Amino acid sequence: MTTWTLTEWEWAELPLSASDVLAAQAQLGSALSVEPSVGGFRLRAQGVAGLVALPGGTLHVRPKVPGLNVLALADYASREVTWGEDVVGSGSAEELLSLLGSLYVHRVERLARGGWVRGYQEEEAERPVLRGRWLVSRDISRPPSHRHLLSCRFDEFTRDVPPNRVLLAALKVVEHSGTFGSRVAAHANALASTLADVQPLADMRAAVRMLASDRRFTAYGPAVGLARLILESAGVQAAPGVHPLSSFIVRLAPLFEAAITRAVARVAAARSVTCHAQRPLSLDTGGQLTAIPDIVIERGRARVVIDAKYKLPAEGMPPADDFQQLVTYLGCLDTRRGALVLPAPGAVPEERTMWLKTFGHLSEVRILQVPLGGSAIRIGSALESAAERLVAWLPSVPLGSNNSPRTREPASL
Repeated sequence: MTTWTLTEWEWAELPLSASDVLAAQAQLGSALSVEPSVGGFRLRAQGVAGLVALPGGTLHVRPKVPGLNVLALADYASREVTWGEDVVGSGSAEELLSLLGSLYVHRVERLARGGWVRGYQEEEAERPVLRGRWLVSRDISRPPSHRHLLSCRFDEFTRDVPPNRVLLAALKVVEHSGTFGSRVAAHANALASTLADVQPLADMRAAVRMLASDRRFTAYGPAVGLARLILESAGVQAAPGVHPLSSFIVRLAPLFEAAITRAVARVAAARSVTCHAQRPLSLDTGGQLTAIPDIVIERGRARVVIDAKYKLPAEGMPPADDFQQLVTYLGCLDTRRGALVLPAPGAVPEERTMWLKTFGHLSEVRILQVPLGGSAIRIGSALESAAERLVAWLPSVPLGSNNSPRTREPASL
């Protein structure tokens, strides 16, 4: 089978057929840019990584930052863990999907060795003796030949509970999708066999509720978080289809936005600053038009609007559309400070300040780039360092037209 490789945010000319390109566009949508060329097509992917199954082969989209750092970013977005170079348990696993699969089975194996946690699950069954609640109305309508059995509803202390079901469902994806490598698939198969009495159901909401309400499942958190990533990325293509491999696509923009949101929320809570995530703002007096900024932090009437964008612009400057969107947020909230938070592929943070015209006033906009390169163990500290700078930037009093500096030269969009 033919394999083509594409690095995120970089143009590459690939000898794909028209049907291959159409299949790739159907799966990646606006995340894939395509131009015809002499040798086939020029492609560029942005904000995605993984494997895409095509009629003529497999398109491997590599992330711009190291694969382990992408997993550290995803894990931080759900909960804080310690990351080291040996966390996966396999120094030879350099690709994103093999890293993800190795990390997942490694965490599930820890749970299996400690013993699967059981919980109470409501069940219904026909039994010769009464157990739990008798479903009288159901038995009254039954024929005499079946009245020697009682319809019962009872709580069973079992391993077949939502957290174990979610873990098993993700193990099945890793085992059968063919995208994680034969070694990881075999490991997943062995772990799945230890949950033979559990149904592979991806009911993530039920699993999260049980994790929050039952302290015995506390250790499940990291594994369930990765199971969510595997199940949501695999989607309906988790089972093998007409192609030898099924696609597995990781959307990086939501991961980056979630990680920034969590970092800002943590720092804001420690500084007694209010943090609003994804709060709708009305654009008109009737409330029919809304805009939703990623984050708004406030202390009293002082506010800072933060918009996270997973973009790596070649010129180092976000497109004008991003600034126009931020200006709209500033106008809705009547504030003069906003920030665009972007990733940086290196290991050093970058920051610059611009002054924009916003509805007759000058607004200060900071472009903050969070380093996602370097060691994966530093991803969490890089995110929270950026959050510290954003929260510290919150003024003690609201900035208005009277105290906006007029000596600055406004930027033109």
